[in-house]
Amino acid sequence: MSIHTTLSPDGRVSLAFFVEEGRISYEVRRDGILFADRAPLGIVQPDADLSTGLTLKSEKRGEINEVYRIAAFKKSECVDHCNTITLSLEKEKKKLEVEGRVFDDGAAFRLRIRGRGKGEADHEVSAFRLPENVENVYGMKWLCSYEDHYHPVPVEDLYQNMYAFPMLAHIAGRQWALYAEAAVFGNYGGSILSSAPEDPALLRVTKAVDKLDTIKSAYPLETPWRVIVTGDLNMLTGTNILENLNPGPITEDTSFIQPGAAAWSWMSEHSSPRDSQRMHDYVDFAAEMGWPYSIVDGGWPGHIDIPELVEYAAEKNVKIWVWEHSQAMRDPKTAEEKMKLWKSWGVVGIKIDFFESDSQERVAQYGMLAELAAKYRLMLNFHGCMKPSGTSRVWPHVLSYEAVQGEEYLANFSTFTPMGPDAAHNCTLPFTRNIMGPMDYTPITYESYLTGTSDTHQTALPVIFLSYITHCGEGKEKVERNLCAPFLKKLRTSWDEGKLLEGYPANYVTMARRSGSDWFIGGICARRPRNAEIVFDFLTEEKYQAELYCDDLSDMYPSDAANGALGPMLPEHVAKLEALHSRPCQHQHDLHKTKVIKMTVKKGQKLTIPETANGGFAMYLTPVK
Repeated sequence: MSIHTTLSPDGRVSLAFFVEEGRISYEVRRDGILFADRAPLGIVQPDADLSTGLTLKSEKRGEINEVYRIAAFKKSECVDHCNTITLSLEKEKKKLEVEGRVFDDGAAFRLRIRGRGKGEADHEVSAFRLPENVENVYGMKWLCSYEDHYHPVPVEDLYQNMYAFPMLAHIAGRQWALYAEAAVFGNYGGSILSSAPEDPALLRVTKAVDKLDTIKSAYPLETPWRVIVTGDLNMLTGTNILENLNPGPITEDTSFIQPGAAAWSWMSEHSSPRDSQRMHDYVDFAAEMGWPYSIVDGGWPGHIDIPELVEYAAEKNVKIWVWEHSQAMRDPKTAEEKMKLWKSWGVVGIKIDFFESDSQERVAQYGMLAELAAKYRLMLNFHGCMKPSGTSRVWPHVLSYEAVQGEEYLANFSTFTPMGPDAAHNCTLPFTRNIMGPMDYTPITYESYLTGTSDTHQTALPVIFLSYITHCGEGKEKVERNLCAPFLKKLRTSWDEGKLLEGYPANYVTMARRSGSDWFIGGICARRPRNAEIVFDFLTEEKYQAELYCDDLSDMYPSDAANGALGPMLPEHVAKLEALHSRPCQHQHDLHKTKVIKMTVKKGQKLTIPETANGGFAMYLTPVK
């Protein structure tokens, strides 16, 4: 057996390839601890099984060390620093390469078959093996829409379902592993995870369920990158490994890419895209909120004069996006004609919906549309789609992807699952789906639907969730009269840096993000009250003026007071909570009640912010001049 080990630049992460008796396998460790146990690698073609009978021919090593920027992203600067290894193997006349990259926060590999002309692949033999020290595994049953919950799944029960990428695993105490795929394009298509009853910990990489024939590609035939992100939860939420594994942008001109929030009427008023006056009202709403965009969703053709609306919106410094069904954009010629027409009207972006497939053919459509949109300097939002895979680097003008059970489910129009998003779901997404790339969850619902969460929980979501165009899910008048509206007027959607202050999947998240000199902090929790503990050691200036939008705890269950859901920041609540605790429970905390507090915050200061069950807070900090 030959062993080929590559270390990360800091020496803490290792990727080892093993070549033994004609087979190749791998493992990934961090600080000597297994994050991916020994698992096979290989790919099967119709005329050759390139998982057995392999002979090692050569080994090549190298290093990548570069810095790049993405026009709309979670940080202003991305570092791509890794050590690389490529093993060249042969079987008869077939040539297989196994390429690996090892970063300070994880490792990745992909397979490449060399040849001439066109080739085919039937299936991969590659897999991820969960290590024995795994504590919790969070997986989402695969659906073509990716609109389900991530649940903790016992390892022994993993074989019961097929799972979507990514999968999250708690490893050895405070460490975590995220199993993912990166750089998924039309030359191969997307994949899912499956296992067998006799070995449920071996998660096999399986091609899309609706890809019934072989994968066809010009040589070299390459798989997407298979990725293991390692570290604590702050490292996972801040990683740009997936983007590192993607090629550079398809357009050098990124001046037309402008992230921002958008007024969006469809969720609260389904018929509104056929109502010209309401579309004008929502332009007014966007202008009032200081948001750059208004979305005209499905149903507008024949009802809305888009050129006139664009002209009206321009007077208010608002730009228009329009919706289209993916089926109407599958033919490249037709898609180009539509984009050319809409661009001539002054439209700046298109929301394209209902892809619902990981197949090679459907994934190729994403690439075709991205190329055309770049040509016409249009931004895109893919809806009803597969998850992204770090593709913000190659398609920076694709500002968001749905691929999540978001707040549209509150409208109860879907039959995929009986349960919509709840607070525990919200507390899991930052550590799973959102790591893959921007996520169009369409947050912020105050009155239109029952969320089971507080208004401040909802207000925190567009800070915690990454989406470089953020659709506000609530209706115009209901946002305008909410106490949290001033915070939303300040909202940004692209960031210079971010930091997870505290968090645990399905339980709580407190996230800080910086835009320029201003900081935004969002905190949410699930199912029980808690105190968010913030140490402001991350601030870039010494003193800030802060606005805090928090749960008003003057009206809550006595049990909440007994559980300690109070903090030194709000001493006026203590007496009320003690009084509540002394008498029988009579009523539930009103999740719509919000308290707005203005204060001065200094760097290094500690602050305790109480959150009711399924509650949260949102905070805006600007430096004191």
